Amino acid sequence: MNEDIVSISQTMARSSPYILYAALFLGLLFFRRLNLLTKSILVYVLLLLVTHYLQKVFFYYVGNTLMVLHIYCIGELAFMIYFYKKFMFKKKQLFLTALGIAGLLYIVSEMLLIFVFKGLVIKEFQPYAKVADNFVIVLMALAYLHEKMSRYGESEWGSFRLNMVFLVFFTLNTIIFLPFNFLINAAGNVKFYFWTGHIILLILFYLYLAFEIWSNGRRTTPAAL
Repeated sequence: MNEDIVSISQTMARSSPYILYAALFLGLLFFRRLNLLTKSILVYVLLLLVTHYLQKVFFYYVGNTLMVLHIYCIGELAFMIYFYKKFMFKKKQLFLTALGIAGLLYIVSEMLLIFVFKGLVIKEFQPYAKVADNFVIVLMALAYLHEKMSRYGESEWGSFRLNMVFLVFFTLNTIIFLPFNFLINAAGNVKFYFWTGHIILLILFYLYLAFEIWSNGRRTTPAAL
């Protein structure tokens, strides 16, 4: 494999957290001008940064970062359930709320099974926590689209655009995480290309979050609390 390509991929992986730092800086800079929806996106950025540092802590003390995936999925899914119910849905969407809670229970159960009761075997590690997390979020994004199409109008284009980004990102992310065990154990170029694609997807997603914060924060008047 071309060493330049490998070097570029590694550089992208190392630089991705700095996009989150930039998003956090923009959020703090424009905090008084941000609406509540965008402030919630800022909380999501903080969640992503906390996950980044948790990986470092687990790698130093445990030797691997596999459990961080489940911790992150719990935090992400809980946040998205709150986010969609608070800012996106006009209806109660009780079925999706119940499905989201079931997803959280499944992720916790899988984490306990793998890391407590069964014991971690890296070569057999095939979690479906991220798939469950992504699946519920994709369903919520589709439900939001259904609500908007049912009303034949869209007065908040920014929310619609944000939802479409969530829909595309978490759908593609699901495709990447389905063969997780293969990605851990595969050798050679295939694994590299999968992870490089994942890194590119993350960078584009992080850039959009930063853009959304900047776009909302550049308004000239502070947002109402």
